[in-house]
Amino acid sequence: MGFSKLGRIVILVLGTVLLGAAGFKVLGGKEWSLLDALYMAVITLSTVGFEEVHTLSDIQKIWTIVIISFGIGIVFYAFSQAAQFLLSFDLLRRRRMENKASHLKDHFIVCGYGRMGKVICGELIKQGQPFVIIENNMEKITKIAEESYIYVQGDATLDETLQKAGIQYAKGLVVVLNNDSDNLFVTMSARTLNPELFITSRCSVDSNAIKLHRAGADKAVNPYVAGGHRMAELLVAPYLEDSVEIRTPARNVDIGIEELKLDRIRRFDGITIKDAHLREEYGLLIVGIIGADDEVTLNPDPKSILRHSDTVMILGEKDKLRKFEEAEVEVD
Repeated sequence: MGFSKLGRIVILVLGTVLLGAAGFKVLGGKEWSLLDALYMAVITLSTVGFEEVHTLSDIQKIWTIVIISFGIGIVFYAFSQAAQFLLSFDLLRRRRMENKASHLKDHFIVCGYGRMGKVICGELIKQGQPFVIIENNMEKITKIAEESYIYVQGDATLDETLQKAGIQYAKGLVVVLNNDSDNLFVTMSARTLNPELFITSRCSVDSNAIKLHRAGADKAVNPYVAGGHRMAELLVAPYLEDSVEIRTPARNVDIGIEELKLDRIRRFDGITIKDAHLREEYGLLIVGIIGADDEVTLNPDPKSILRHSDTVMILGEKDKLRKFEEAEVEVD
């Protein structure tokens, strides 16, 4: 239904109301004001059943019957057409969004816009990455529209929905639906539709991670376990924010950053970074120094002198970091 047809319906309803009001005014004479006539026409057509403003004459009663017989049908028709218009407008909006999604290339697909999905979308926005959201909940769709995100409304477990989101041309997909079974099904479908896609899936139960990997997930993340590890790391090393896992065809490399106070490594006091031989002996790098005044120096010069009051940030593989700590760090 176009806007022109909607306009004709509005004119038809207003015309019916005005015609009914004109009839009551003419038949009522001077005793009836324009407001009385209009009020009577509206309550008659709306069937709300309020008391008449004046006692109706026989001819006015006949006019009321005429208005009810024909006018109410017109009003109900108008409401049904308006509802149809709203449905068609919603369908048009969905098609426009699907059209936008179909033009994306090398984008990311976020399945589910719950608490995790919202955070993921926020991070993708910060990094300037194109993405499309798949969501089926109308309340969440409203929130997505308010953020002006591109979305596809539908069930992410259906191949058709994934295809509307442009999975054939996507770079990666993250599945954060409410339960592991849906996440598993979406992962399996996505891997079939795009074998080259990088897939990350939420996993609420650790034992399901193996199933998700078998279904095609490159990464399976338990947010509760990951969050617990993250908070523990921050508790021990409050200056540090991140650790990284590098996935290669041969093996996975866990890269970590340790925050160590040099008063626990006596031999480093008063020597340069180069003379500490961390790279030669352990394959580690000092990437930052936090002085006694909390001044931070990133990527320090190899000739920088280390002091016992400093705190250093050491980068390297986690197993090498552990070996270094066991050999060099004094236990309190």
